[in-house]
Amino acid sequence: MNSLPIALGAAAAAALLAFGGRAALRRTLRRARDDHRKRPALWNRFYALDWGETTTNNYGFAPAEGQHPQRFQHQMYRELLRLLKEKRPFGPQAEPLKLLEVSCGRGGGLNAFIAAAPGIFDATGLDVATSAIAFCRSTYGENDRLRFVEGSALDLPFPDGSFDVLLNVEASNDYGDRPRFFAEVARVLKPGGVFLYTDSFRAAQAEQMKRELAAAGFEADFTDITANVAEVCRLDSPRRRELIDRQAPLVGRLMFRRQLENYAAVEGSGKYRQFAERRRAYLMTAAVKR
Repeated sequence: MNSLPIALGAAAAAALLAFGGRAALRRTLRRARDDHRKRPALWNRFYALDWGETTTNNYGFAPAEGQHPQRFQHQMYRELLRLLKEKRPFGPQAEPLKLLEVSCGRGGGLNAFIAAAPGIFDATGLDVATSAIAFCRSTYGENDRLRFVEGSALDLPFPDGSFDVLLNVEASNDYGDRPRFFAEVARVLKPGGVFLYTDSFRAAQAEQMKRELAAAGFEADFTDITANVAEVCRLDSPRRRELIDRQAPLVGRLMFRRQLENYAAVEGSGKYRQFAERRRAYLMTAAVKR
């Protein structure tokens, strides 16, 4: 997802609008979107906003278990857990599996993932945003089986072979150097480690991503879940619109309604149509490090 209309900030947006009009504001947003060096600061602002009880930021998967307001977003993580069980069935084990989520955000997905397999994981959540890590530490706490670390996906602050499983949900398109990210994933995973990975791609981008993942040393079979994502975007649209109305800053609601709804892929938006018309594919894999 892309948070630029919100993260830019009310004062900056208003100034750009006053001096250059909407065209200048759109140009600034495009430049910020394309300059990946600025993304950490933007994400830090994004997660510093008050999002209430919303802790999981992905498009989601349908159908979903339970009645939790974010059940579709949590289901995305449960689907990845299911793939992991197929690759590496859980049984009696002397030591917990060491798990890292890169770009954990507000931690709701990681929390749902480990809650669905109690006692299995020694988990670490990493995010580039200081505000996200602060939220996670205050919300979930830390102990000998759960910790949160600030750091970059392109320079993971861990020794080689540190983890059994690495989790990355709908974040890699934001990094600006996916081959480097995949190389870092391979470095910190143990031999035979599993990379639980999901994101959305245009057709040509998907084939390039598969080549990059193979070049990094992974064997991967992909599941296309585009239909599941399109359906959840339709079903979850009322909640997403209500969240924008309730939590997004006023300047965002007034000037960027269309962009915010596209960001959230609500029914009728451009992003929603890309999924519904299969012009954009959403792929998922449990890739194994050779």
